[in-house]
Amino acid sequence: MSASTTRPPAQSRVQRSWDAAVRYLLRSRLHRIFSGKLLIVTVVGRKTGREYANPVGYASHEGDLLIGTAARWRRNLRQGEPVRVTLRGKEIRADWEVITEGESIADLYRIILEQNPVHGRFAGISLDSDGTVNRAELQAALAKGTAVVRLHPRAVS
Repeated sequence: MSASTTRPPAQSRVQRSWDAAVRYLLRSRLHRIFSGKLLIVTVVGRKTGREYANPVGYASHEGDLLIGTAARWRRNLRQGEPVRVTLRGKEIRADWEVITEGESIADLYRIILEQNPVHGRFAGISLDSDGTVNRAELQAALAKGTAVVRLHPRAVS
């Protein structure tokens, strides 16, 4: 038996306007205002071939970047192809993996919530008093399509 998933709601006009402003700031000299918590992931649409630049919250862990998301942009990640990332005002390439289950997802979500607590309000996931991820909230979010995208930045040559 598989869990049913629901589609996240389409972005509102306000959200699109906010995202455009954040994209501008993250690519400008003023990026330091948001760069500690936000980056831009640029993907190419599977059907349209159009580029989509998505500002997302992230956490750093062991040289990787962790993104908790239920957004549809991750469906445009192409196996074996790196993704473009704008991090701290610089564009880099990163290999990626999408994690949707297993014991590690709770550990990764704990790291995300510790470094970026605001994300928990958007995702509907919190930490329990002992510092672990609330399992019921995590399972509910996973059932709605939430996943962790783990980015492995490539060395700059």
